[in-house]
Amino acid sequence: MERVPNYLIRSLYTLLIFVFSVLNLQGQIRIKGKVVDATTKEAITTASIKCEENNTGASTDKSGNFQLLIQKQTSEIFVSALGYHDKRVKIDSGVAYVEIALEHTNFQIEAVEVNRKKKYNNRNPATELIELVIKNRSLNKLEKKDSLYYEEYEKLKFGLLDPKRIFKKSDKDLAFFYSNVDSGVVDDKEALSIFMFESISDNYVQQNPARTKKIIKAEEKTEFDSRYINNANIESFMGYMFQPIDIYEESVYFINKQFLSPIASNAKMYYKYYVKDTIRTAQDIYVRLQFEPRNPTDLLFKGELAISMDGRYAVKSATLQLDEKANVSWVNDLRLRLSYYKDASGVMLQDTTDITVLFGRKTRDALFGRRTSVNRKYDLSNIPPGNVFSGAPIEKRLSPTFTLQGNRPVELSASEQNTYTNMDSLNNISSVRTIMALGYLVSQGYYSLGKVELGPLEYLYHQNEVEGNRIRIGGRTTAAFSEKVYLEGYMAYGLADREFKYNLRTAISLNGKPVTTFPAHYVEALVQHDIFEPGKGLGFLKGDSFFRSFRSNRPTKFLNTDAYRLGHLIEFGNHISLSSQMTVQRRNPIGNLQFALSADSTQFLNTINTSDLQFALRWAPNEKFYYRNLTRNTIIERYPVFTLQYNKGLKEFLGGDYNYDALRFSVSKRLFLNQLGFGDVTVSAGKIWGTLPYPLLEMPNIQEIKDRHSISYERVNSMEFVADQFLKFSYNHKLNGFLLNKIPLVKKLKWRELFGARMFWGDLSAKNNPYLSKDVVYFDKDDEGKIMTNVMGKEPYWEGYVGLDNIFRVLRVQYYVRMTYNEIKEPIKDRFRFSLHFSF
Repeated sequence: MERVPNYLIRSLYTLLIFVFSVLNLQGQIRIKGKVVDATTKEAITTASIKCEENNTGASTDKSGNFQLLIQKQTSEIFVSALGYHDKRVKIDSGVAYVEIALEHTNFQIEAVEVNRKKKYNNRNPATELIELVIKNRSLNKLEKKDSLYYEEYEKLKFGLLDPKRIFKKSDKDLAFFYSNVDSGVVDDKEALSIFMFESISDNYVQQNPARTKKIIKAEEKTEFDSRYINNANIESFMGYMFQPIDIYEESVYFINKQFLSPIASNAKMYYKYYVKDTIRTAQDIYVRLQFEPRNPTDLLFKGELAISMDGRYAVKSATLQLDEKANVSWVNDLRLRLSYYKDASGVMLQDTTDITVLFGRKTRDALFGRRTSVNRKYDLSNIPPGNVFSGAPIEKRLSPTFTLQGNRPVELSASEQNTYTNMDSLNNISSVRTIMALGYLVSQGYYSLGKVELGPLEYLYHQNEVEGNRIRIGGRTTAAFSEKVYLEGYMAYGLADREFKYNLRTAISLNGKPVTTFPAHYVEALVQHDIFEPGKGLGFLKGDSFFRSFRSNRPTKFLNTDAYRLGHLIEFGNHISLSSQMTVQRRNPIGNLQFALSADSTQFLNTINTSDLQFALRWAPNEKFYYRNLTRNTIIERYPVFTLQYNKGLKEFLGGDYNYDALRFSVSKRLFLNQLGFGDVTVSAGKIWGTLPYPLLEMPNIQEIKDRHSISYERVNSMEFVADQFLKFSYNHKLNGFLLNKIPLVKKLKWRELFGARMFWGDLSAKNNPYLSKDVVYFDKDDEGKIMTNVMGKEPYWEGYVGLDNIFRVLRVQYYVRMTYNEIKEPIKDRFRFSLHFSF
């Protein structure tokens, strides 16, 4: 069964835990209201409401509603919104609801009837206008300016909807759940924030050469108990799910999906457009367009655009909403609102973005997420400092003198302010700590003891042909032990071979920073005594988990290995890393594995000793990742990852028996194909020079690898192929329901198509072929006397799969087939694979 992604599990159990938020407020009254346009009576979103007498504030939601906690003696509130005149409103202590009308600059509306009863005409005034918008899109795209600066305020919130429904029983200990709710997120529903992050940053964009830089100068965020929750991962996850939106991109990437922009190059193929009305201001004329998907089940939006008629045809504002029939799971509603203003030169500058998503099942909302950002202080002729682009594209340079207090463009509501202060109290509740410890054990497999944590739970028991029942106890240190020194290891015992195995690894920081964070710089050392499949590398997680005991192609041949490694890694701000390692290994075959000499089959090679020097260069531009200790999982976006590795075998150095050279190169990338979904492609190639026994050559990896930049195979037998020059290829595609969405009735199931293929091709030189060379060892045989390893012909090995995802919202079914080399005696048969998979 495929493991549910750790970051998703962390998010889910965090929600269950932090359902317990904030403290009672006394001596205050709650006032609700709505801010509307004085002329059109339409709601004004992201208006700011501030009570200056007690320094509290709030902002309006997508329907113009707000909720504000004020002191009983308050007499006045201040209301402001971009494009409207500020207004002060007198408040009577007995007033519970107030509607506030703001005056816009002088404008007139010319109404135009929107008629959907007639057959839609692909050539109408609306589509002609969209053609002009698309034609001028590159000119209006802000990031295409030669040099640009702006300051950005960003606020991310995540939490529960209607917490009273979840906690029906009245409990004095949980009374604070009900007093810190916010009604400004969703209409007619109370929201309870359990995560919040704010930041103010300086942003620089340059075209020649193309570079971007974001410098965070002030931030504030909720902090959970770090023993169980990696706060940096939650921040990364939320930032990934709620990425900045640019209407001028071909697609809007959101909640791990790609939605076609209504002004994309091919948008007219997927959207219908209607002219709604015309807005005339004292300076400009804007046309409002409504749009809707031709096929509501596709990943498309419906909504409204306001287009300037000054010859630039730029977007003045955009409202985008997910169609309720779209093939998206766990999301009941998604709304995006973008606002732009025209500067003195006539360029439209994005000032406000508001994104709200409601998570739930069918019509029942359970969770919400919201991202609000405000851009200001634009400078389109900015000359950035010479060194501003050095280092990582996103850096934190927090200033002790510049804080969020007093610099927020939109004031926090009282409930938002209390979200921060109550997290410390929540972390100290014993019942919460117990739930968190249980959730951490389930999701990560470790039980925390503070400075040390025991695990992983999945590796406690394993079964194989040599050890029989294998029992393993492991653990690792945490930041409470040290942020600059890291240790992990295990002890294992096989009940059949009655042998102890062990592993110990340590890493020590060299740059005075935590060893786990980016950019890292550390030295590491490893010592390991254990049994390995031929062709497998060293590691703390070496494939001996509980679930690997039951795989159909589990190995029967092993090498008893003693290994010692000393390494060094340094990362640079541009996400280039350089690592070096010196590894000494002593291997001897155990069980029924034998290495008969090709010169004399009656003689056997009893040990394989190597001294290996390795250098690896890795470039992952703009990489983001989740991490825990030294383990990192890349957040896959559109950027590729390149790796170049060189190994040198040193004969007669520290007991090494072989001279060899090996060069390996790999690249992986996600291809976004708009409505056709996306595909993940990985290519790897390499060559090994030297005369070596075949366990030191390249074999297809049959161990399931969780690193998406590597390739593993489902239908290959252990040790089935070997090569000293090779090419690997992997492609996995998700259509996101593009075909099934077109089939009546089937589209209601919201299934999604999967397909993929993997290839291995390799060649074995004559000097390493035991049937042509007298200097190596013969391939071993199975219990029936059949040779287990093959030299490949001109045809590569191929396997593929097709599948369905999102069955019952949680199940994935794949059918794997082996497409070549079926003439080999008893190849692994084709099979179905069922796995749990949560995806939006």
